[in-house]
Amino acid sequence: MADIVWAKDLRPGNTFLFKGNLYQVIENSFNKTAMREGIVKCKVKNLRTGAITIEVLTGEKLEKAQVSTVKMLFSYDDGANFVFMDNATYETIEISHTRLEWEKKFIVEGTEVAIQKFDDEILGVSLPDQIIAVISDAEEAVQGNTVTSVQKKAWIATGHEIQVPQFIKKGDKVLINTANGEYVGRTH
Repeated sequence: MADIVWAKDLRPGNTFLFKGNLYQVIENSFNKTAMREGIVKCKVKNLRTGAITIEVLTGEKLEKAQVSTVKMLFSYDDGANFVFMDNATYETIEISHTRLEWEKKFIVEGTEVAIQKFDDEILGVSLPDQIIAVISDAEEAVQGNTVTSVQKKAWIATGHEIQVPQFIKKGDKVLINTANGEYVGRTH
């Protein structure tokens, strides 16, 4: 039998099933008045769609959902899917390119990701906060005003375009923020 939790006992980070959807609690509030049952409102994220909503869950008994996170390494791209491997079990999973529109800009061989799973369903892929990438091509530096931080276009191996300082050249290793896709700094 599934674990049941009362809505008033939910805390941020808890995951549960409600009306066929899988939710994670972001914030919750429980307001108790003298004459009525307490009102439970939760700000939740739908783990399947990514939508954030507010659900009124007063008096609800909810089924807890066991969402697991597995660390996996990107192995290869088969043309339609990214293939990831668990280093401990050597189990592989395939995730369609269409499910990773943003993430595919930063996934190169050997990238370690965290994959969220509910039973056998893959919910999402979390990248590290920053990655190290090699500049595969860069525009020529522009001569002139060096007082301001003039930027130029550069590309990494995945084809993602970033703005970098003038001194960055092809072959340099740079840090990139995976949340916004921007240049953070140069590395060695």
